[in-house]
Amino acid sequence: MKKNLEYIYLTVFSLFCAVVPFTDLGEAIPNIILIVLIALFPFVVQKQNWRKILDKRFYTLYLLVFLLTIQLVIFKRWEDFKFVNNLWLVVLILISSIPIKNKLVPILSFIYGSLALLVISAINLVIHYKLSGQFNMTVGDHVSSILLGDRPYIGYVYVLSFCMCLYVATQVSKAKFLYYILALLFLIFLLIISARISLISIIIGVLAYFCYAKNRKKAGLIIITLCFFSVVMFSINPSLKKRFFISNTNYSIEQMVKFEPRYFIWSCANDIFFQNKSYLAGSGFVNINNELENCYVNRLDFADEKQQDFFVRSKFNTHNQFINFLLSSGVLMFLIFIIFFVLWLKLDYKSYYSFILLLSLILFCSVENVLTRQMGGELFALTLVFSTMISSKVQNHNKPSLK
Repeated sequence: MKKNLEYIYLTVFSLFCAVVPFTDLGEAIPNIILIVLIALFPFVVQKQNWRKILDKRFYTLYLLVFLLTIQLVIFKRWEDFKFVNNLWLVVLILISSIPIKNKLVPILSFIYGSLALLVISAINLVIHYKLSGQFNMTVGDHVSSILLGDRPYIGYVYVLSFCMCLYVATQVSKAKFLYYILALLFLIFLLIISARISLISIIIGVLAYFCYAKNRKKAGLIIITLCFFSVVMFSINPSLKKRFFISNTNYSIEQMVKFEPRYFIWSCANDIFFQNKSYLAGSGFVNINNELENCYVNRLDFADEKQQDFFVRSKFNTHNQFINFLLSSGVLMFLIFIIFFVLWLKLDYKSYYSFILLLSLILFCSVENVLTRQMGGELFALTLVFSTMISSKVQNHNKPSLK
């Protein structure tokens, strides 16, 4: 009976991993699966399972969530409940993962869920091209419709899948080549959809491989090959060139910087930080978004009224999880969030795959308010879960490993 329940629990958790890439299409589906996991959890969890999520890194995360909850109650920031709820979602997913013994099954489920999303998106892209007669993945509402979600989040799904494919290839023997092919497929699609921060994450991750690889010549050859392949993709994909501002060499550096929305967003965030002087407890997550909107309305350095109107209508948040914590909840929460990543790095740097997962998540949090969305919270949690699953195999080794 116990084994049957463990098998059912593994199946349900793997199903959850498979549907996370589709969260933007229906947030209720992963929520329903989590409810099932919670119901089954008491029947499958064992005392020793709790050790998986009891270290300094996790304690720091729990402290952050606890203090933010206390802050919500003390300052009566009930409008911030959704954000704090997403943080508790991260904790819930972490706890739900601890009874899992077969680590590959959830990882494979996420990979194939992401692959299904990729196939559907590719079909949407072909249909869009046939109907419009043009290939344009630079900007526009059609991009999210094609990808079935916002590009930064979908891009991170493919980055996570790329990393997991490389890891799975080291754990299997017969299908090793298949997972290298899948990793390449995820990379190609990221180049096609022009997901900038996702591509930068992979580039840095591939360069980091040189530091971990025992065969430096092989590592160098892989890096050179991928760089050559990327250059070719840049040359044939106009959207990619536009997204990286290399399609027109007439632009000055200052002009290119101002084309990036985060230039104005982070400039407004900087002004708000020094004007509010709410260094200890911040101003609240919803309040900061409102203050950003006011900043967009009153700024005088937009290129024209059209650009300013775009910012006002878009209601951009801080687009940086670190800045979001700093402005919304104060310096202490900001520092705890940074300490969380530092401890994660200290604990998992020995594993190459855990390291690149951590690196990708830091970059993701540097350009998006990841934890303000349910899908962001789910991806944050799964990154931590997969990293823990991988690093548990090398935590007793003293040297960096490719495991």
